[in-house]
Amino acid sequence: MSGPNTASPSPPALFLASQGISDAPAQAAVAAGYAVLEKFLRAFNARESKAWSNTLNYPHVRLAGGKVQIWETPEAYAASNDVEKFAGTGWHHTRWDWVKPVQADTQKVHFALQFTRFDSDDKPLSSFQATYVVTLQDGHWGIQARSSYAGIAWPGAAF
Repeated sequence: MSGPNTASPSPPALFLASQGISDAPAQAAVAAGYAVLEKFLRAFNARESKAWSNTLNYPHVRLAGGKVQIWETPEAYAASNDVEKFAGTGWHHTRWDWVKPVQADTQKVHFALQFTRFDSDDKPLSSFQATYVVTLQDGHWGIQARSSYAGIAWPGAAF
């Protein structure tokens, strides 16, 4: 891992080939997906709701806490996800523990991952496994869907 604000570096081609992701265009999609995950985490940790919403594709779907949540636009997502409010719960930043591409083609990448939330003293609060689906939509790579075991902090929130 590169630090609290970044995703793991994109895996080498040999590893991707061992995962069944062997053609160069799919491997390029994985690299694009990793870049999106890095931007997503950087914006989240910076508490920049608008920038965070721009790392997604829409409609954006999140499955967590026994609920399916759907945001139709970046504006709707940013409006319902005040990251400063979430910081009031004791959360300070999040890191990827591991990120593994499990399927990819030129338009979509599925990542299995785990993240940990930390307090301001860099002490872990909680860790969760998740699946993120990153898609290419109208020339924009973004996270289209997420399924995690993190629950929902309050109704309508994406954390």
